[in-house]
Amino acid sequence: MVGYKKDDTMTPNQKLIAGCVSAVTTRFITQPFDVIKIRTQLSRQLSANRHKSVFETTKKIWMEEGITAFWQGHNLGQIHSIASISSQFYVYELSTKYVYTLTNDNGYKAFLIFLCGIFAGCCSATLTVPLEVIRTRQMLVKDQYKGLYNGAKAVYQSGGILAFYEGWSASMLQLGPAIGISFSVFRCFQPLILNQLHHCNGECEHPMANAHKPEHLLLASSIAGSIAGFVSKTATYPLELAKRRLQIGSHKADDKYQAPSTSKNLVRCTKLVDCITTTLRAEGISGLYRGWEVTIYKTQVHSVIAFTTYELLCYFIREVNRGTKNL
Repeated sequence: MVGYKKDDTMTPNQKLIAGCVSAVTTRFITQPFDVIKIRTQLSRQLSANRHKSVFETTKKIWMEEGITAFWQGHNLGQIHSIASISSQFYVYELSTKYVYTLTNDNGYKAFLIFLCGIFAGCCSATLTVPLEVIRTRQMLVKDQYKGLYNGAKAVYQSGGILAFYEGWSASMLQLGPAIGISFSVFRCFQPLILNQLHHCNGECEHPMANAHKPEHLLLASSIAGSIAGFVSKTATYPLELAKRRLQIGSHKADDKYQAPSTSKNLVRCTKLVDCITTTLRAEGISGLYRGWEVTIYKTQVHSVIAFTTYELLCYFIREVNRGTKNL
């Protein structure tokens, strides 16, 4: 289970490695969803039908830019993913370990563990916002923000050092609760599913000789990860939308670089509250959920891969640790 467990044989560094491997795997598979999601979130309405709008965006990217466009910003995305996912898991593991030393009150402990998730999300958001700003703009106009150095230089020229933290407030408000909800939902459902697959009267503990079979762990983590991704993203999606629009607030189109049609007529913001109220006035409640469908697909795939990869890696590392100890 994600989070601290007594008598776990894994070291924090081993958990950090598991988080990094999980991040690389997750990013490669989910990158196309990210490109479509961001183009949909930032473009003005292409169609009154949400599903048609997503389809039109996908079709235009394919026809105008080719299949490689779905992996625009992938290299930087990998750096972002490693920093984001590994920091989330690592901070969550360390903070939940600290919580277990504070109290034995299960009710109070559950609340503190939820706060640990929020704390992990806030740390991750602060660490990765500059990378997100560059990556978001790379997905819009690849040549203008090509590469980490050129991308950083272009962002700086557009708005100075503060341009790297455009959308930071929305990112903190969105990612903190999102990670808190995601980890809490996962911790709730995974043990329930595992207990149904292998009856152990609620006494199964992962670190205790890996009580569950890996195939059971895979299935339970996939289902719990899917539920966690859906609940957390739906609950915080309006802030996700606002964050993306804030991250291109200082972006200036350069005539030297040809922008695809899906990267024109962008909706951009400079203030969080104004971004939300303007969207509500112009598009209504549904406007706050523009791109929600593709985001949910991406988030569920992301959550399933991230959680299952992390859990299975932890399982095999514990098995290696046990085998080494028995030698």
